[in-house]
Amino acid sequence: MTSKFEKTQGMSFSVSSAPVTQEDFKSAGFPAAGITWLDASCATKEISYTGGQKADIETTTLCSTEVEQTNGLAAAAEMSITRNWVGSEAAQQALQEAYDNDEMRALKIVFPSGNGYYALIEVRQSTWSATTSSVVASTYSLRVKGKLKTIAADAS
Repeated sequence: MTSKFEKTQGMSFSVSSAPVTQEDFKSAGFPAAGITWLDASCATKEISYTGGQKADIETTTLCSTEVEQTNGLAAAAEMSITRNWVGSEAAQQALQEAYDNDEMRALKIVFPSGNGYYALIEVRQSTWSATTSSVVASTYSLRVKGKLKTIAADAS
């Protein structure tokens, strides 16, 4: 048996230059030809995605032999982006503008295989830190709005 995996080397990560509405993101025509993608790959170190936890709905009855439940509505998914802080980078400026103005942006994440995801996000928190003998680091905490859209390797 051989391990299966997806390397991160050659992965691309982009942010929409302008706000994106939920209606535009949900449309069959997304991404529209008019979206400008700002490359954020060369300052980004880590992207972490966590799907929203679903609430429990209690379904226990008198004939139950243990507590029973079923899945309810899912909470919003979360993402975290850890990067080098680069004040002049357009992608970082777009993320900060989204935070400052409560705007939604689209993200485009493409793995080396060509598979990936589009996500519609709100920036919930923007942080930066600086230590001795290091580089300035920044982290963005994001709320994912709705479901991710899959990018298939044979599609652009």
